Amino acid sequence: MWLIMIILVFVFTLGLTIGGLLAAPREPVKPLHLFLFSLFFLFLCYIGMISGMFITGWLAIRVVEILLSILAILFIVACFSRYHPTLGFFHPEDRILISVLALLFFFMGVEWGLLEFRTFFTIAAGVLFTAALALGIYMQMQIRQALWRHSSSAFTPLIWLLFVSVLKLL
Repeated sequence: MWLIMIILVFVFTLGLTIGGLLAAPREPVKPLHLFLFSLFFLFLCYIGMISGMFITGWLAIRVVEILLSILAILFIVACFSRYHPTLGFFHPEDRILISVLALLFFFMGVEWGLLEFRTFFTIAAGVLFTAALALGIYMQMQIRQALWRHSSSAFTPLIWLLFVSVLKLL
């Protein structure tokens, strides 16, 4: 039960973080961004889940959890180094953040496959991720309104992800 809660909290926090990062640029977030990130998450997690079903015997779950935490911290570092004040975090020419996210989503699916969580869990996690994306956008817009003078307020979603990544290692 504890493991399922940690996985769902990680999914929710990742959705909050990405939603908050989507709200960082000057232009408003389009609903298409929500749909594309949710589809991206669901597709890569499902492919990872199927891959995890086949490597059950020779990969420890703890190794995957450590790898997920390392990828989340790499994502945080990449966000700090790739931020552009006008374009935000996800600009069209930058492929590094999307690649790290793709690896993160894939290995989340591998973890679910190793734990023998199947399609229903992946779809439920996708719905949770989508709700967290929307909530993250809303929360970051509220933070931006309250702290409009501070340019560093765009990095607040990364604090949540750092906290949960360290929690996942415990």
